[in-house]
Amino acid sequence: MSRGVSRGVAALSACGVLALVAAPRGARGQARELNIVPIVGGDSDIGVGGGVIGDWAALQPGDPPYRWRLEISSFVTFKVRTGDRLVLPYNDEWVELVVPRAGPGGRLRVDARLAFTDEETLKYTGIGNASPPLAPGLPIEDSEYARLHPTASLEVRIHLSDHLFALAGSAFTYNRLAVGPGTVLARDRAMGSPEVRALLGGLDPHGVELLTVEAQYDSRDDEIVTRRGQFHTLRFRVSPRVGSALPYQYERLTLAGRVYQTSPSGRLTVAARLVGDLLLDDAPFYEMARFDETTAIGGGKAVRGVPAQRYYGKLKFFGNVEVSTPIRSFSLRAKALVLGLAAFLDGGRTWTELGHVHPELDGTGLGLKYGVGGGLRLQEGRTFLLRLDVAWSPDARPIGAYFAAGQIF
Repeated sequence: MSRGVSRGVAALSACGVLALVAAPRGARGQARELNIVPIVGGDSDIGVGGGVIGDWAALQPGDPPYRWRLEISSFVTFKVRTGDRLVLPYNDEWVELVVPRAGPGGRLRVDARLAFTDEETLKYTGIGNASPPLAPGLPIEDSEYARLHPTASLEVRIHLSDHLFALAGSAFTYNRLAVGPGTVLARDRAMGSPEVRALLGGLDPHGVELLTVEAQYDSRDDEIVTRRGQFHTLRFRVSPRVGSALPYQYERLTLAGRVYQTSPSGRLTVAARLVGDLLLDDAPFYEMARFDETTAIGGGKAVRGVPAQRYYGKLKFFGNVEVSTPIRSFSLRAKALVLGLAAFLDGGRTWTELGHVHPELDGTGLGLKYGVGGGLRLQEGRTFLLRLDVAWSPDARPIGAYFAAGQIF
């Protein structure tokens, strides 16, 4: 069994000791639902560790199934480096409050989030769709850099008419980077081509303020376990430059289309997504590997099987097709659970930047990066879902595994 798979299986095995609390009644007879799942696991990049993920929600009949939902997560990993030095490669804590119906007529949805993330083993082996993997024989540390980035964000969505919505938001992130002198990133910043050096920019601590506007079409039957409908978004984000505190001025345009359809029997659900992401102007280099605050061509929320942060570029396209089916429903301590299976195919490509051809960085031809695999789904109650995905890709080492709360899209 690979190290990646063992991490995912160990995490899902924690479901055997779920801390499940039956929904007590509030002061006005309103049901509450509490889901808490301990997490354990690790891999060769971030070591071994553990934490907890869960949510607390005030339930209500109808759609949406809750008046408010508070989701929390904490996960820390440990690893022994050269000289028996203990380090914390990955530390992630966040809390998010969702109020789906607020304001006059319940037309507003409010999402408030606080997060603290410290990543010590982010990867960089080059820019472009044709960037090479780390050369054989070199230590994995040569491809790593660190980024600490606490974030505070607030988004408000207004219901315009039927399935049309508009969203506005603001997010501030403080960033502190650490790059070793002998790493690939350090060498590219010092001796790379002029194009590469310009894209990598500086490494000083800095803030980024992102202002967001978004148009949405949302006809999903359920936002947590979606079986039918559509969800399409057009998001524009701008980061203003304000002196040395906010040194990066750039724009990001992200278009995402999602379609869900369930068979007449209700046993088979097909979900598909297509995403295009474009960065303009002077974006920090780490954003070239990301979209929507997560890894793009690679990782557990885009092209599964491809290692996270494997491909950097300002222009990205990728898509996903996923088929899922429930296989067993059961109860545990009066809590309804549904276990399901899923199979998927993900694929995508990146380009260094729009309007400039870089065959030496992006290669020529199709250049598609892809992953194929399957996984388990565990739905708890009405507001919480866990997934374990295992994926193979030509880029995988040798296979990828992902354990997380919520669907991939």
